[in-house]
Amino acid sequence: MIIRRYLNVQILMSTLAVLVTLFVVIAGSRIIKYFYLATQGKLDVDLLMSLLMYQSPAFLEFILPLSFFIGVMLSMGRMYIDNEVTVLAATGFGPHQLLQGMFPVTAGMLVVSALMTLYVTPRSNYRAEELFAEQAARNTFEVLRPGIFQPLDNGQVLYVRSVSEDKKRLQDVFVYGAMQAGQRGSTELRASRGFLQNDPHTGARYLTLESGERDELLPGYKKLQRIRFDTYSLLLTEAPPKAVTMVKTLTGRQLLQHGNILNMAELYWRLSLVVLVPVVAILALSLSRVNPRQGRFLKLLPGVLLYLSYIVALLMVRQSFEKHHATLIAFVEVHLGYAALSLVLLFQRPLQLAWQHQQARFERR
Repeated sequence: MIIRRYLNVQILMSTLAVLVTLFVVIAGSRIIKYFYLATQGKLDVDLLMSLLMYQSPAFLEFILPLSFFIGVMLSMGRMYIDNEVTVLAATGFGPHQLLQGMFPVTAGMLVVSALMTLYVTPRSNYRAEELFAEQAARNTFEVLRPGIFQPLDNGQVLYVRSVSEDKKRLQDVFVYGAMQAGQRGSTELRASRGFLQNDPHTGARYLTLESGERDELLPGYKKLQRIRFDTYSLLLTEAPPKAVTMVKTLTGRQLLQHGNILNMAELYWRLSLVVLVPVVAILALSLSRVNPRQGRFLKLLPGVLLYLSYIVALLMVRQSFEKHHATLIAFVEVHLGYAALSLVLLFQRPLQLAWQHQQARFERR
């Protein structure tokens, strides 16, 4: 009992350390991306932390099996280097007992992975997509930065000298864009003032300019065509954003209820991430066996490469499933193949001894 508790604590601590490290790296890269969008005026800075919070479960869902795999390899590798496993083996605590001793922490990781993949992550993804939709539906001026050329959703570029405190009115507006489809050339709009209008019937949004000029620059003409106007409306978006219906926002039950090919592929992929946990536990235990002079990091890189090959195989099966080239059996075959490989590596020494014993008996006959 004490040995099992010690074993599970060591694995859990190593897993948490790896999990935090990987999460910081991934979250940091995502924060950089969000800050870039904010500087481009495509994302409100106030939404950064909310988006990161709602997308964190998606990060954890994917890195949890990898963190557990590396955590088992590091903790068991240290025990091999310190000859702790050798002492345990001398008392009859072999690979089978080590595998049984890891059951509590493996079962815990499996339950957490199932909750994350089948419910928590889809709910968080749904809320994150809602935030993106709300951001797209918000006033364009709310994320507008004065003094910066900002691309609009319709392909045009907007520049303003100043924005009112309520983010509703603009001063000294400049808009540049291409002509309509099928026409060559470009247009430039300059106005002293501007404001946003919404069409209550269609949901379209217009930028209305006041007291300005419109120049048409046509190729082959030396003179531009200039039109002065008192009021000019520019279409920004034709319709409000669509409702969130992405596959990644559906829970496991919803995927099962709407059982089309894409939903079932997503469901089998999520279940594969859950099955991944016990398989990589056996694989990590088998790869962690090292000599004291070799160091516990000797097999870490080959182990990670083997883990990545497991993930790539599942992704390939998922793509084939989406194209009707594979069935559920293909997912099962991948898991059974890597599980068999893990068991062979784990019990390699007992299997070799049994084989040598059988050969010796055959030779004596």
